[in-house]
Amino acid sequence: MFTNFSFGTAFGRIFHTGFKYRDRTSIIGEILDTINSDPRGKTKTSIMRSANLNLDQVNKYLQHLQILGLIVSVDPFEAQEIARYRLTARGLMLARDAAIWRQSLHKKIV
Repeated sequence: MFTNFSFGTAFGRIFHTGFKYRDRTSIIGEILDTINSDPRGKTKTSIMRSANLNLDQVNKYLQHLQILGLIVSVDPFEAQEIARYRLTARGLMLARDAAIWRQSLHKKIV
């Protein structure tokens, strides 16, 4: 019944629903999931690879997520290759909530 269900007006485009290109919220979700997958945090290079982004894109997204208080850079005084990104408590809650929404929307509605 609701195969392309979207929360466009209330929540923005949270989930990828058959579009040719990914939207920003699905990219942010992938970044948060990637960072959340390692308790030590993830390097910029590993985030780029897992989210399939280029350097300019990942820099913009990471800066935006830091401003929003969703991620934090660990070892900020080290070289960028050594610095790791971790989720804040707020980022962890958002990643958890997004996973719940994704899981509930991907179930088939009978």
